Amino acid sequence: MAPNFIFPQNLNSLEEEDPDYTRLTVQNSSAISSLRSSELEEFVKGISFDLSDKELFCIEEQEIFDRVYSLVKGFASLTPGCKLNLVESLRSNLSVLLPNVDSLSRLRGSVSSRNDNDADEQDESSEVGGESSVVDRVASHRNTLKIYTFFLIHIVLAEESSSSSINNNTKAAASSRKKQLAKSWIWESQRSRILNLIANSLEINLSLLFGSSDPDENYLSFIVKNAFLMFENAVLLKDSDTKDALCRVIGTCAIKYHYIAQSCASILHLIHKHDFVVIHLADAVAAAEKKYADGSMATSLIREIGRTNPKAYVKDTVGAENIGRFLVELADRLPKLISTNIGLLVPHFGGESYKIRNALVGVLGKLIVKAFNDC
Repeated sequence: MAPNFIFPQNLNSLEEEDPDYTRLTVQNSSAISSLRSSELEEFVKGISFDLSDKELFCIEEQEIFDRVYSLVKGFASLTPGCKLNLVESLRSNLSVLLPNVDSLSRLRGSVSSRNDNDADEQDESSEVGGESSVVDRVASHRNTLKIYTFFLIHIVLAEESSSSSINNNTKAAASSRKKQLAKSWIWESQRSRILNLIANSLEINLSLLFGSSDPDENYLSFIVKNAFLMFENAVLLKDSDTKDALCRVIGTCAIKYHYIAQSCASILHLIHKHDFVVIHLADAVAAAEKKYADGSMATSLIREIGRTNPKAYVKDTVGAENIGRFLVELADRLPKLISTNIGLLVPHFGGESYKIRNALVGVLGKLIVKAFNDC
């Protein structure tokens, strides 16, 4: 069985040696940039074939893991056709893996049933062997999920960081075949499909893989950190499908997996830092409340804003304006929740920041309008 995959600090950290072989690392990285065009195409075709022909868990195999890593590391230098083949192979395998997770509960039940029914006929070693097989299967599912998630998110990050330079350096003279490949590589569509798949992966019964209702910190931290990192990209948020996927990721991690404290800290940080995220984050918070019928994330945000020293908003005028807009947007989307928790904001009604005071007047106005509309 392959060693456990642990999310590294960054992509290159996978090349760091692990003498004890306690985690999956890269043993033999390939220099993608040194390959000729024909060699690169064959390299990608080979890995795409292996990913489609072998079991979903083949990504754990050292050789395949190393080759996929090499392609993800050099993703920016791949041709559109190679990018498409790699992304489709990884995304397709992850999409097939997700429904297989539910089969683990049936597999466990089947082993348990056989052990109960045949207790008199089976020896102890047979029972242990059956249970061990299930444990190994669960571990492979968990490892595979994490590896596909890691590589796909890094592809999104790599393509986003290099897309502008690639567009500027597009060659005017290209063969008809290359033009056809370029047309088939519509990054915006691929990006939204990847991120929606990541969001879907968080909504399955992950307790079957991680043994508890909350996945491990290493896994959640990686996904949440990069989701908020993408939220800092104003261009990316203009794509509604991509934005909705990121909102689902943030909401699911915060509510379903009790990652509220970390998520709220990141939300408030972004609100203070960027004015363009205000409406989008309000959408994310409201969507989570609606999906899970749980307003704990919104309430936590209001509580944190209420706890802030009113004098802090006098010094941070930009932050005060953004926080004020955020409260008004929340009042528009979640009027009942805001009206229930308006008392948490009382200290700011008499605060020195006129921007916060004006915003709170706007909040009250939204609540009054909503109340009359409901009559």
